[in-house]
Amino acid sequence: MGLVCFKEGPQAAIEDHSIKQRDHNYEDEEVISEFPQQDEDGKKVSLSQFIMLRNLGKGSYGKVMLVQHTVSLKLYAMKVLIKKAVKNLTQKTHVQTERKILEITNHNFITKLHYAFQSQTKLYLIMEFVSGGELFYHMKLKGRMTEKKMKFYAAEILIGLDYLHQQNIIYRDLKPENILLDSEGHIKLCDFGLSKICSWGDMYAKSICGTFEYIAPEIILGEIYTKSCDWWTYGALLYDMLTGKPPFYQLTKKQILEYAAGKDIEIPQHLSEEATDLLTKLFKRNPEERLGGQRDAQEIYEHPFFKDVDFQMMERKEIEPPFEMQNERPFKFFDQNLIRKSSVHDTPVSELGRYQEFSNFTYNGDKFSNEFNKLLITH
Repeated sequence: MGLVCFKEGPQAAIEDHSIKQRDHNYEDEEVISEFPQQDEDGKKVSLSQFIMLRNLGKGSYGKVMLVQHTVSLKLYAMKVLIKKAVKNLTQKTHVQTERKILEITNHNFITKLHYAFQSQTKLYLIMEFVSGGELFYHMKLKGRMTEKKMKFYAAEILIGLDYLHQQNIIYRDLKPENILLDSEGHIKLCDFGLSKICSWGDMYAKSICGTFEYIAPEIILGEIYTKSCDWWTYGALLYDMLTGKPPFYQLTKKQILEYAAGKDIEIPQHLSEEATDLLTKLFKRNPEERLGGQRDAQEIYEHPFFKDVDFQMMERKEIEPPFEMQNERPFKFFDQNLIRKSSVHDTPVSELGRYQEFSNFTYNGDKFSNEFNKLLITH
């Protein structure tokens, strides 16, 4: 799927940040914690306090590993970002944005950041380990969902997306690969590198960001847009869950532009009247006419498709998920080629990164952070 984020419009060069498409050659590095911090026992948090257990994923900037804290014995997911792979200011802003959003959010359906630190060549994010893997993997494994099953995940995702909007965050990259499932089967939204943190006087965005198969028309056309763009993407995700593929699946950029400019998305006839109406209203090309365009998530909560959903119980995770996770073997829902790799070391890098210091990157989630809302990143 085509992940894009560029500034000047459809003619500009595409930057592909797909987590499965790139790799780098890593060499030697001496790990130096430039901004040491303390854990709950008053000790400095550094790489040496984590035992690397398994590879979980890899991407354009680095990789993700399962690690265990040597003192608390807790398991975490450690995201390692290679500084020299963060080649320009836009990419650096993506990294800083994700780091900031992970700090300022606190919700059942958002991945939690526990620690962040850096060396001369790498950035480290220590996050909660979400053991159920990506929703994408489950969809690929089990095929399209029934409306009942889709409704459960649609409701949890709606609550998480609503929370982000309440924090003045435009997500911009909602898709199955960015939705994790925990050990019980509840969702966790992740990967906020393409998100925007809005200031109160600037609730608009203009960067062309997202994944082409899900992206809203106003973004494709290079127009200034609001958080209403997330509701189109939300509709595209629901469409994907119900049909097994997103609306713009395997289309060329030219064909996608045709849809953005005026061609309607065809809703499958086998869907219920309520589901058809929900998708039709989420796929309104005019962001102001789109469901969620005026009163944000409240309009979607009130749609007849969700009439039997208790959103308060849902937010408290009191409703049992439709995917049974408890009896599954460990790591079943991860890339087995990565899981089985024998090397789980934090591979060294010989050169200093181009950006040797990322200001305000260090973080300790187990202590009060006086950085809260100090750094506001907009783009």
